[in-house]
Amino acid sequence: MNKLKFLISLLFSGSSLFAQTSKQIQIPGTKYSMVPPAGFVASSNFSGFQNNVACASIMVSELPAPVSTINNGLTADALKTKGMTLIEEKSVDFNEGKARILKISQPANGTVYLKQMLVFGDSLKTVMVNGIYPEASQTNEAALLDAMLSTTFDKNQNDNPLDAVNFRIDVSGTEFKLAKYMSGSIIYTKDGKIPTNKPMFIAGGSISKMAILDRRVFSIERLRKLPGGESATVEKINEVEIDKLPGYAILGHNDSDSSTIYQVILFTDTDDYYILIGIAKENKEENLALFKKVSESFRRK
Repeated sequence: MNKLKFLISLLFSGSSLFAQTSKQIQIPGTKYSMVPPAGFVASSNFSGFQNNVACASIMVSELPAPVSTINNGLTADALKTKGMTLIEEKSVDFNEGKARILKISQPANGTVYLKQMLVFGDSLKTVMVNGIYPEASQTNEAALLDAMLSTTFDKNQNDNPLDAVNFRIDVSGTEFKLAKYMSGSIIYTKDGKIPTNKPMFIAGGSISKMAILDRRVFSIERLRKLPGGESATVEKINEVEIDKLPGYAILGHNDSDSSTIYQVILFTDTDDYYILIGIAKENKEENLALFKKVSESFRRK
C-alpha cells in the first residue's frame, strides 16, 4: 500500500478580495513561513492558511521524495486520472533556484475549484504549496500566488508537529515513533521511517467542512479513498464513541498487499471529522489490538 497522499461555496466577483498583508507568519508544524493574503488565518487542520468566507486555502506539504520524481508524476495524463485538468504550467525562479507552477481545475461537490500548485525541492524532498479557491473567484488568484511565492525556509524554526495539531494521541508504551507530519496529520511508524514496511498509525483531521448525510456510508467510502483502499474488503464495521465524539470503526483487509487496515472516523457537530488509521502486514491480531488502544486514547486539545 502506497502510504504517501481536499477540498474546499460562495460565488463572488469584482475586485480582489485578498489584499496582500506584509507580515511573514510561521506555518505550524513546518520550518516554512509565508506572507498570507489578508483575511487568511493559520489553519488548525493542516499546514497553511485558510479563508472560510471565501472557501479558499493555501496548504504546504513536504514529501520525502526527490522533486524530479514528483514532477514526473504531475503530467496532464496523470492528473486526469485523478479528476484534475491541467490548464497551464511554467517554470519560475524561486529562492535562488527553480520551481514549477501548475494551474489545475477540479470539480467537487457541484463546484469547480482551481488550484495553483508551487512545486520545488531537491534530491531528498519535495515541497508543494497549493492555493485552492472556487473558479468564480479567480480574480483573486494573483494575490494567492503572491502569497505562495513568499514562502521561505528557516532551519531553526520549531516544526514540532505535536504543537501544530488540535488533538493528541498516546503512543507511550508502544514501539511507535513519530515519523512525519504531513497535511495536518501525524504519522507514527515502528521504525520511525517513511516510507516503511513496518506497522504505521496515522491521525489527522478533515481539511474542510462538509455536511455528511450518512456517516456510515461516508466512513466506508473514505476507506476506499486510502492509497490502495479501492481493493480493500470491509470485514467489520462498528459504531464507536471516543472523546464524546460518535463515529465508526472499520476493520478492513487490503487484498492487494494482504495488509490489515483499522480505520476510525469521529464526527463533530460542526461538520468536521477526525480520522485514525492503523496499517499492518505483520502480527495482525497484536497490531489490531494496538491500533484500537491508540485510537481510544484520542483527545481534542
